Amino acid sequence: MAESNQSLARRSDHAKSNKLAKKLQDVPVIDVDVHTSFRNEGIQRDMLEYLDEPYRTQLEYNLRPDTSSYDGMYPTDTWDRDMSGKLPTELMQVTDPVEDIEEVLSNEFHVDYPIVNHLPEFNSIPQTDKAVNLNRAANEVMVDRFLEGHDNFSGLATVVPQDPEAAVEEIERVAQHDQIVGILLNTSGVGTPLGDPEYDPIYRAAEDNDLPMVYHGAAAADLAIDFPILQYELNSYFANHSLAHIFSQLLTLTSLIENGVPEKFPDLDFVFQEAGVAWVSLVYRLNRDYKERRSEVPLLKKPPEDYVRDQFYFLTQPLEEPNNAQHLQQHIEMWADNLMFGTDHPHFDIDNTEVLMRHLESLSEEKRNKILYGNAAEVFDIEVNL
Repeated sequence: MAESNQSLARRSDHAKSNKLAKKLQDVPVIDVDVHTSFRNEGIQRDMLEYLDEPYRTQLEYNLRPDTSSYDGMYPTDTWDRDMSGKLPTELMQVTDPVEDIEEVLSNEFHVDYPIVNHLPEFNSIPQTDKAVNLNRAANEVMVDRFLEGHDNFSGLATVVPQDPEAAVEEIERVAQHDQIVGILLNTSGVGTPLGDPEYDPIYRAAEDNDLPMVYHGAAAADLAIDFPILQYELNSYFANHSLAHIFSQLLTLTSLIENGVPEKFPDLDFVFQEAGVAWVSLVYRLNRDYKERRSEVPLLKKPPEDYVRDQFYFLTQPLEEPNNAQHLQQHIEMWADNLMFGTDHPHFDIDNTEVLMRHLESLSEEKRNKILYGNAAEVFDIEVNL
């Protein structure tokens, strides 16, 4: 194994003492959150083929080794994410589907079916046409570089929410690719919360094409739009990273329920990545307010929890770490029918299947299998070999 992967191996070896770990050799695993290293020069150069002017020239200029420009293509921030090299944000570069995804995830995490995404930060690019152009190119590279020729791979296509009409066109286009199984939106940097009726055309197009919506939080530069205090007034990335994902996911789920999106689109599924499990208890608070203020949410025909249990799904990563591990197990047991597994490969807070299995000991085999592959196979229409 390459030197850059040693930390992955150590974490996996430590977890293999779990008595349920051997079961993973016989159970298919779907990983719903596998990232590429989107800003890698090779991936960026692949995008040049699909860009219109002036964006092709802009990207070419930013890729020149002698350029004196700032990174003008994508938003950035000033947090010391890597702790000056002590904790790299990415444990390795992911640019090759076989060497960087299949071999690592299969050998170390028993993953059989990776679902790949770029997670590009297009939401907060102020020039809408530029964001739309880059987005189309990114989706093309997803198909060309990471999906074609790899039948066990699936991908999430991104859309630009600030232009719903363009997003609908992109959904119709990418839906022609069999290995594109969902539509990904960043939940930070959108300005207007994602349940607002202005986004209904996006949800209608996703439902019509049988593609679930996937929401990914991020401790990224886009937070300056939605949560500027979090981004600029906190004193550490410790606080930023702890809050960012759940803040944006809390806002998004609440906005979807408030505006009756699951009622308007009853055949559409909603998947939330990279915020863990504990925050889902928000739905109990929504239930209470629904009873007291039903006139303010006239589109809802049933309590919020009913919609969430019927149409919403949540990735286990990053597994929270309460002092008493049984408390997390209780959360998992309560929501097992709505949970999916994700590693977040190759990021520093990666989870692996052996660690997850420690928290699934109290569940029935049926419930465990739902989390490991069953729920994801149903939502993303992935045929697994049993």
